[in-house]
Amino acid sequence: MPPHLKRRDFTYYLVDGDLRKSLKTSKKGVAEYLLDQYVKGKYGMVPTPTVKQFYERWIQTKVEPLFRRALIRDYRQAFNCYILPAFGDTRLLAIGNKELTDFRLSLLRKGLSVKTCRNIIDGSFRALYRDARADLEDLKGRDPFLDVQWPAAQRRKPDPFTAEERDRVLALFHEREPLFYPLVSLVFLVGLRPSEAAALLRSDIDVERCEISITKSRHLGAEARTKTTKSERAIRVPDAVIEALLTLPSFQLGADRVFLNKIGAALDVNQWARFYWARMLKAIGVRYRKFYATRHTFITEMVKRGELLKAIADYCGTSVAMIEADYCGVLTLSDRTVFAQSAANYAKSMVVPTGIEPVFPT
Repeated sequence: MPPHLKRRDFTYYLVDGDLRKSLKTSKKGVAEYLLDQYVKGKYGMVPTPTVKQFYERWIQTKVEPLFRRALIRDYRQAFNCYILPAFGDTRLLAIGNKELTDFRLSLLRKGLSVKTCRNIIDGSFRALYRDARADLEDLKGRDPFLDVQWPAAQRRKPDPFTAEERDRVLALFHEREPLFYPLVSLVFLVGLRPSEAAALLRSDIDVERCEISITKSRHLGAEARTKTTKSERAIRVPDAVIEALLTLPSFQLGADRVFLNKIGAALDVNQWARFYWARMLKAIGVRYRKFYATRHTFITEMVKRGELLKAIADYCGTSVAMIEADYCGVLTLSDRTVFAQSAANYAKSMVVPTGIEPVFPT
């Protein structure tokens, strides 16, 4: 609600969000004049900016490499599509818990999921308000987002391919799309995140030692750091994976980037997956999973094989807690026996292996 007047005991008050200020007059005309001066910033107090006014300055500070390109995109989409149409002319001081809960309800009525609503409100909108609190004295100590209650997030469990499905997909790419077979084998058999694979340079691959250094990621055409500090790692890979990589034009022509598209430009894995991935799975009757499920497949197969959880976590650049939470539920009873034995072996172990050697399927 914009700044407005309220009358109490014959005295007019200026109301702007949580601000309540007596204008010390009982004359409506005088009160309206003072309100107009306040809105124009000429009443001795500068009114807090509207959401739109602050956003236009705020979004200009969200630049690479300080912020990931995907995050900047998400901020712009959330504000342009949802937040500004609802709050553009609302002053930041006027935003309270009720306004936010009403906004959430309106988003749900549009058919958005709870997760999407939370990303918009508790992610993008709250990020702007947090920065506004640091800049604006009137907002010090206020956080209307704090009391917005959200249901516990429902995490989707990994949906890996079976080993048999993995081998069929690899065989199809080897036969029909040999240019992209090395990429698919790398994510399926080494467990790299697609963004990590897309960022690889030839200098990251030690052919003699069969080692790959993962130090960065590439998404939406922009390079950034790896997902977490734990994700930076050097891993040993099967000889067959290195042999497949050596067939790529980048190694034969001396290009810096490992994975290129068919016209020689850097491969955009997201666009590539939209064009190739679903089509190739459909061709052999394999149920669709997103391309990232190749990594889920690798981790699942390593857990089934009885590898130490710490070794898997280090190799894949993740945590033991994540593997325990996300991958135990997809195992059969016999697999869980292997898992329990692996955990027992780890508890007895004094030295944690630095890596594991995935088995290339025959």
